[in-house]
Parts: sequence; C-alpha cells; structure tokens
Amino acid sequence: MYTHLPQLQSLAQRLPDQLTEADKVELEAIYQQCLENLDDSEAMFGYVLAKAMRKHVAGGQSNEHIYVQQFEIPQIRLFELLIQQLPLAALTQKCANALLVESLNNVQNPVLLDIGIGTGMQIVNVLQLLAQQPDCRVKQITVVGIEPFAEAIQAAEKNFAELQLPFQVSFTSFIGFVEKMMLAEIRALLPTHYDALVVNASFALHHIQQAAQREAVFGYIRDLAPKAFVLSEPVSDHFEPHYATRFHNAVTHYGLVFEVIDSLDITNKEKAALKLFFSREIDDVLGYTEDVRVEKQYATHQWLELFKTTGFTLGKLLTSYDVQKMNGAILRTDLTERYAVVFKDEEITNVFLATP
Repeated sequence: MYTHLPQLQSLAQRLPDQLTEADKVELEAIYQQCLENLDDSEAMFGYVLAKAMRKHVAGGQSNEHIYVQQFEIPQIRLFELLIQQLPLAALTQKCANALLVESLNNVQNPVLLDIGIGTGMQIVNVLQLLAQQPDCRVKQITVVGIEPFAEAIQAAEKNFAELQLPFQVSFTSFIGFVEKMMLAEIRALLPTHYDALVVNASFALHHIQQAAQREAVFGYIRDLAPKAFVLSEPVSDHFEPHYATRFHNAVTHYGLVFEVIDSLDITNKEKAALKLFFSREIDDVLGYTEDVRVEKQYATHQWLELFKTTGFTLGKLLTSYDVQKMNGAILRTDLTERYAVVFKDEEITNVFLATP
C-alpha cells in the first residue's frame, strides 16, 4: 500500500547504528519526496516514518518542517476530533466509561482514583453518565487524580467545580508520576472512610518506562483492594527494544490508525492534523533512544501477563453497548478477558476490567 515502505523497512534493519552514508542520503531523499506531497495519504505516512527515523539518526534532534504548519488546527477542535470522531478513542472511552459507571452505581460513598487524569474530561463524562442512571445510589463521590502536569490538574479542578450533579463530588489530586510514588503515598490520597474504590487508567500506563515499575504500580493497585480496575490501552508492542521489530509493529499499528482517519467524514486538513498528532507518538517510538522513550505500548498478551503476575482476575461486566460500530471500527465484547476496538480484524485498543 505504501510506496516507500520497503525502502524504509530495509533502512530500519540497519538502525540504530549501522546506517551507511548512502543509507542516510536515501532516507533524506524519501523524507523530502514525501514532504512535497503531504496531501497524499501514502506520502503523509512515509513522511511521519522518515521524520522519526531522521530524528533517531540525529540523536533525537529534529524540528517539524515549517511546511506542515499549514495543517495546524485549533487545539480544542483537535481534541474534539480525537474524542468524538475517531472511533478508536470514542468506542474505547464508551466501553471504559460504561464499566466505571456499572462499578460505581450501587455504592453510596465511592472513591474513583484516576491515574493520568489529565483535564478530567473522561471522569466528568463518567459522573454525568452516573447521574443519569435511574437506580444510582451514589450520595458522595471522591475523585482522586494523579497527573504529572500541573496545568492539566488546574483545568480538572475547574471542570469538576462547574459540575451540577445530584450527588456531592470532591476532588483531590497529586501532581507527579505514579511510578515514582510509594503505596503509602497513594493510600494517603484516599479519604479515611469510603464504601468502595474504583481505579481507572486511560492511555496512561504505557508511559511507565520500565517493566519492573509497571509491575510495582499494578501491585500497589492490587494492595488498595479496588472493587474494579479499568485499564484502557493501545495495542502494539512498542516496548520492544529491537529497532527493526519495533518499526514493523509501529507500521502495522499506525498504518491502521491512519486508514481509520482517512475514512472519517472530516476535511483533508483535519485528517492531516490528526495524523500529525499521532506523528508525535511515532517520533517517540522510532525517533528516540531506549533511555528517553515513553511511548512504550504493550501488545494484548503483555498486559494479560502483567495482570496475572500481579494477582488480578480479569472479568466481563457488560456485553452490549448503545454504539458498537463507528467508521469501520467495531467494539468487540465477545473476546476472552478483554474488550477491544477492532479495525480490519486487528485489535487497535483494549479495555480490561480487573479485580484483585
């Protein structure tokens, strides 16, 4: 499908440190050729791959070409497209939110711990959905957000303060990385008295760089004895240290993501903007060295193994949703031990529901 892919795959075999001068010239030529034709889907995919590979060759130093500024759109519109139009995010979040609501619904005084809460918009949606349930028993809910970026926490505080709901919402937060916390620090964020704890982590835990740190965080979550732990993640092994193998995995995953974007009923400029958003992830996956990479997604089997190693049981709470298809993507509820958003028979994202 992609014209330059065989050449780039061949070059990836010799990265990170065996490229010849001729290889570098070839990579630069592919980059420039694709850059001149970014309105074309194939050229755009070639561009984002070649850009990331150039970055790796340059030791992580490479700025976005000024030419791509023509595809910039307002940040708020970009996130609207990501959440509302892109089925990978929309269907994944619909699934996760329904599981969270089902877990919270019959509890008078629950705690919802969100790791990587960002601006809190997913949890705002969960609380609004919870309030709409005819049998909702919640009287008071404590939302605890762990998030490395202070600006995001400030936005979350504002978003929660503006809510008008039939139950009380209190919000407490910690600014930092969950993998650098100890169990006692996480436990100290929780109120003294509550009826049940539900934990959510949405597209956040693959940023934990070391496997041992992931195991520790899962162990802490287990020791908090949650009623439910809902994990949403992309599906692709970008934890893989071998460059050529990781390149193959990234091409498969992001190639499908780009195909989904091409199927959307939005402008070409908006499609390009979405692709450039994902190109920042690709820059990390293919452009940086092992010690600084943070886009280290797992494949399904790696998450399943981590759950089992740390003493979790995986379950299925719901088997049907209002919307299960969107722009060629399907939310599969019939898979063993997980939910998945599937496109062209490939799992693109997973949602897991776990209990200790």
